[in-house]
Amino acid sequence: MDIAELKRKKKEAGMTNARISELTGIPFSTVNKVFSGATKNPRYATLLAIEEALVRKERLPFTYDSIQEEPVLARESPAYQYQARSYREEDWNRLSEQVRAELIRNHLYLMAGPNRMHQKIVQKVSYQIENHIQKNHGTCEVYPAPFDVRLSADGADYVQPDISVICNTDILTDQGCTGAPDWIMEITSAGNSDHDYITKLMLYQRAGVREYWIIDPAKSQVFVYNFEDFSRTGVYEFTDAVPSGVMDGLAVCLQELLG
Repeated sequence: MDIAELKRKKKEAGMTNARISELTGIPFSTVNKVFSGATKNPRYATLLAIEEALVRKERLPFTYDSIQEEPVLARESPAYQYQARSYREEDWNRLSEQVRAELIRNHLYLMAGPNRMHQKIVQKVSYQIENHIQKNHGTCEVYPAPFDVRLSADGADYVQPDISVICNTDILTDQGCTGAPDWIMEITSAGNSDHDYITKLMLYQRAGVREYWIIDPAKSQVFVYNFEDFSRTGVYEFTDAVPSGVMDGLAVCLQELLG
């Protein structure tokens, strides 16, 4: 949501800058600068906090002070903003649908919108997987983001993988799924590479995901981690037909799909 949209939402909500400051914990002077245009490039987390307050009209489960904490990632970027304090499942459930976020080990990661290439890869790959399932009368189901995956029984981990393939349909719920998908794909970017290569790799392996792909457009490579058969783990180029360890007979060639 850009500044113009935030101003419209603010007017609709009948909310003052002072009230927004109170609900978010953002200093009053900072809120004034955002809406006056004095701050030309506000931090993504600041805009997201303001947006959330305008939608919820109540005090946020996170504050501006926590947004400013040093992230655990090797570097912070607009793609992921790390919230330092601990969050619980009820905090996650109170987030509005407009907020893109993940909860990993009770830490909240606020996500920026994906770029065009990211969305193109998600669309093309999901379509190929769906076609393969239908052609072979399979029972697995494929879900592109946004799709909520509750990975842990204690509610400490909620993620939104770019692509989730689920063969045990018993874990599907009205909200998404509860349990580990069989196959997960993430399309990485310069801003979230540590998150996908480190944080999520360990998370998905621990949760029981059978296979995890990291599609890296910047490197034109696909990193395949097969947690059931290490011999099927490897690095592929976009020009390669990358075999699926979950679906027999399926191979994905990114170069062919992207044209």
